[in-house]
Amino acid sequence: MEGMLSANDQQSMVSLFLEVAQGQTTETARQFLQATSWKLEEALQLFLIGSDAGSLPPPSHSPPLENVESWTDQPSSEPRKESESSDHNVNDPDEVRPPLPVIRETLYDDSMIYRGSRFAPRSQEPNSLIAFRNFEEEMRRPGVWETEQGAASTAETSRDNLASLYRPPFHLMFNGTFDKAKGAAAMQDKWLLLNIQSTTEFSSHMLNRDTWANEAVSQTISTNFIFWQVYDDTTEGRKVCTYYKLESIPVVLLIDPITGQKMRSWSGMVQPESLLEGLLAFLDAGPKDHHMTLSHKRPRGASSPPKAKGLH
Repeated sequence: MEGMLSANDQQSMVSLFLEVAQGQTTETARQFLQATSWKLEEALQLFLIGSDAGSLPPPSHSPPLENVESWTDQPSSEPRKESESSDHNVNDPDEVRPPLPVIRETLYDDSMIYRGSRFAPRSQEPNSLIAFRNFEEEMRRPGVWETEQGAASTAETSRDNLASLYRPPFHLMFNGTFDKAKGAAAMQDKWLLLNIQSTTEFSSHMLNRDTWANEAVSQTISTNFIFWQVYDDTTEGRKVCTYYKLESIPVVLLIDPITGQKMRSWSGMVQPESLLEGLLAFLDAGPKDHHMTLSHKRPRGASSPPKAKGLH
């Protein structure tokens, strides 16, 4: 859709986005609009989701200086007014002194402190507000994703509806660590499909919305693979990223659960058709048949390939 919009139309969309998402940069606005094919309403709703997840950049402008100015002006203005008032009262002792001027100040209440904390630098361990939340907890209680987002207002209801488009594929995901997923895949003679994601990359959200939600992809994975999705800044995610020397996120890996060998990989956003095409070669035979075929082809006396150690 971007190619169908003129430069003026795109600039108008960016301006409209920034009217609502005040304090964000033009580059941020373009990223959200491009991620939603320049659909303004979806871009704004995705912005709200990201702000609650703590994954948005801080506002580019400084906070209002109203307090600073009021405090700066106060020492110089009050003596002057007091002096003028004193002089005036000397000339007319019966005149009632006018009330002191009202000084406007901004008090930072709990809600403002909360909003500020959402834009604070992220710690190494993700908190409960990250986009994909606690996978294990949400697998045990599927309603957590919806109920935590629930609200009475229409705006928040719309945001929840959009959030459901980008929610992780909990119905496909293996619940456990990488080693447990690898063990389950080896026991069931299925290939292990890994998806390492990041809240800071729109491709991760797009994978959830377009690829894992695709009916053909979903059926293929649930029948033939063990699927494991993890966040790159979690303990398990960092282990996998280090072990397989991953340089870009998101990434999809096809793993041999017996040896831990990486068989295939896809980086960034992978279209459903492209992923299915790449998985076709692994549907005819499971890992055990694959190794049996290799053993028949291997010359006598050749040693078996070393198995990859578990991640600890």
